[in-house]
Amino acid sequence: MSPYRHRTIHVGDIQTHYLEAGEGPCLILLHGGEYGACAEATWRWNIAGLSHTFRVIAPDMLGYGGTDKIYSFSDPAGFRINHLKRFLQALGLRGACFIGSSAGGGTLLRAAVIEPPPFEMKKMVTVCSNASLFKTDAQELIESYTPSTQGMAKIMGILFHDKKWLAEEHVRERYENSLIPGSWETIAAARLRRPGHRSRANTEEFVRKLSSVRIPCLIISCDHDPLNQEDWDARLQKILHGSRIHRFRHSAHEPQIEEAEEFNRVVTEFLLQ
Repeated sequence: MSPYRHRTIHVGDIQTHYLEAGEGPCLILLHGGEYGACAEATWRWNIAGLSHTFRVIAPDMLGYGGTDKIYSFSDPAGFRINHLKRFLQALGLRGACFIGSSAGGGTLLRAAVIEPPPFEMKKMVTVCSNASLFKTDAQELIESYTPSTQGMAKIMGILFHDKKWLAEEHVRERYENSLIPGSWETIAAARLRRPGHRSRANTEEFVRKLSSVRIPCLIISCDHDPLNQEDWDARLQKILHGSRIHRFRHSAHEPQIEEAEEFNRVVTEFLLQ
């Protein structure tokens, strides 16, 4: 029997799929932004353990899994955050704790600087994520995916330190996720730029706003993560005053999978303190 339930809800006219389990304080889990990602592939190894303490809700973000395939060129991050806001409202949730893996953590950091806040974050955990402030060139290898099992194996070779996670069954699952109609197109849309385009992102302004955030935050990093600069966790901690760091020693970019038991223990202790 599955430790979680599959649910679907309409957020306005957007069909949104999510996983749910447990009772207690609400905990929202946001998956990463790589091809083949979704709530189930990212959090399958954590929901059962976390649901002993929390009501766990793990949505498929826009463009992923069973959620509609939509992308906003005018405000990509804002559109995702607004969808998450309306999703929580549709479930009747006013406040929660949040854990975001990779791009999911970036979504939380960007939501944290918005005024007024789109939703109440009691605490947040950012997993191998710094909203692209300290990423490496390896990100380009993730973004250049063309659907194939070989291409997905290359992505997963970056995400995982232990090669057992490159077994055919794991690669096949994420490869098939990347073939869901509209999934590849939605994720690939983020790379499209017209000739002469200049980003409107103001990194200095974002960092300034981030330094004023007072949401208790746990920064999770990994010894073998090729997607982030080596000292990114300490640099982000200097920006997020009062934040704490936990570094996993045997993972690359997906510690919630590679070291699931320790991950569940660490985040539970932080969220309950």
